Amino acid sequence: MQTSPETLTADRLLRLRVDLHPDATAIECGEQALTYRGLWQQAGDLAARIQQAGGFEPGCLIGVLHRRGIRCVVAQLAAWRAGAAYLPLDPDLPDGRIASVLADAAPTAVLASADLFDRLPSSVAAIDSAADDPVRGLARSSAALAYVIYTSGSTGTPKGVEVGHASLVNLLQWHSRTYATGPGTRVGALAGLGFDASVWETWAALAAGATLVLPEQSPGADIEAVADFLRAGAVEQCFLSTPLAEELLRLESPPDRLRVLLTGGDRLRVRPSSSFPATVHNHYGPTEATVVTTASHDLRGDHLHDRPPVIGVPIPGALVRLVDPAGDEVDEPGVAGELLIGGTVLATGYRNDPALTSKMFFGTDDVARWYASGDVCRWTEKGELEFVERRDRQLSVRGNRVEPAEIEHAVLAVPEVHQCAVVLRDDDAGGTLVAFCTGGVDERTVHEALADRLPPYMVPSQVRVLDALPLTSNGKIDRASLLVLSAPEEAAEPARREFPQGSAGQVIAEIWAELLARTEPRAVDNFFELGGHSLLAARMIGDVRKRLGVQIGLQAVFDFPVLGELAARVEELSRDGG
Repeated sequence: MQTSPETLTADRLLRLRVDLHPDATAIECGEQALTYRGLWQQAGDLAARIQQAGGFEPGCLIGVLHRRGIRCVVAQLAAWRAGAAYLPLDPDLPDGRIASVLADAAPTAVLASADLFDRLPSSVAAIDSAADDPVRGLARSSAALAYVIYTSGSTGTPKGVEVGHASLVNLLQWHSRTYATGPGTRVGALAGLGFDASVWETWAALAAGATLVLPEQSPGADIEAVADFLRAGAVEQCFLSTPLAEELLRLESPPDRLRVLLTGGDRLRVRPSSSFPATVHNHYGPTEATVVTTASHDLRGDHLHDRPPVIGVPIPGALVRLVDPAGDEVDEPGVAGELLIGGTVLATGYRNDPALTSKMFFGTDDVARWYASGDVCRWTEKGELEFVERRDRQLSVRGNRVEPAEIEHAVLAVPEVHQCAVVLRDDDAGGTLVAFCTGGVDERTVHEALADRLPPYMVPSQVRVLDALPLTSNGKIDRASLLVLSAPEEAAEPARREFPQGSAGQVIAEIWAELLARTEPRAVDNFFELGGHSLLAARMIGDVRKRLGVQIGLQAVFDFPVLGELAARVEELSRDGG
């Protein structure tokens, strides 16, 4: 008999697995492995240390600043076992972003490895998660709140979404039933630590008694490295953000052990072939609705190529409605309306922001409580949902939801910037952010300032300084005109050959020209200043490997972003045997 989600917390679900299969492998990361018994015991030891921290009380918030790995999962579970919620902090974020999240969330303390202590503001209490000094026993405690995830905010600061154990348990139990995740299943985990998909992939695997397989080094957007990880780890199930899933679906030889591919976060544009080895399921769900609101059937063999892949039907515990601008319900197939979400899946609200919570989560009780998603959808004849567009200015950039206003606030904070507007140029790589500004500032200064303050996916690939921003007849910024201006610029100088025919430089220049829509990039051009971003960089490196036969990693693009320097690095690797 299934226990009601209201009586469970996610850590208690995991404890059931510890009792049933204590010596089964819970987590693998390269040569390292940890059993369910070991995971539970290590988290308990750390939880006892959390309870001794100054200011600790049941139900508080504990930050977790860790690189991906076994110890990160131990630390997150330790927060739960101590009776607290956890706040994931990704070390890949710039210091300014980490500081702004901590200032808003105000956690009691942050669990971190000692080598990351310098990333924390001095005002934040830090707990060394690797310390092994003896502590007294763990006091049993539990909390209603499970975790807090920060997303882009329209006011210029990120906003924290608080998610309770009841809605998380609903997600985990649905997942195990739907995708047959259980003991013996090998589940890959690749989502960024600061995104809610990482909560889904981690705890759906562990609560079901499966083995969570972690990469030793993050493959990033390099789809060949992702595929290699899935093959080497014999991964059977995994989640990939929409842009990465699309890249995997395009591979000529996808990992043949993969049996279930889950995706979501953006509009899916690539349909899987009927011969793809894994079932492919598209999902939709804002952070405010605990990761997943709707899920599709297996999309293989779906031949409706004239329509976008569906986002499916509501999962158990999710209520959905489509409404027109007047608030009246829309249920006729093909008619678009804004998606409202209700039910068990809803988050409790925004951290330390009751006004925004009341605005976005409206209603007086759990039955009548709804979240206004801002997403426009429509029903199909088969009773499934299709995503149409955003109702407001929120953007989706390579699977990440972004408020352009937050980026604009950051640009306007740069000295000598007078005005700013950010647009998203559509492309087949998940979209490219372009920032336009006015004032006595240069593009490089703005770009460097944003890189110190914003997550990488929010930093515009291009910054353009104009004499004035175009305006509409009523005096508003003309974003349609800015979209036209955002089209890739041709090279400033006439095209000319700077590399010998057949050389690495000439081949790389051709690849850049194809990806970046340049007539012919110059040796001094910087990939990222021409509009490149991480996904395009991964595609570019993949093409370099194929055309030049050199085993070069994605990191090389970040180490050598200038065309001439990258070409020299490739030539060096070729001389050394690849």
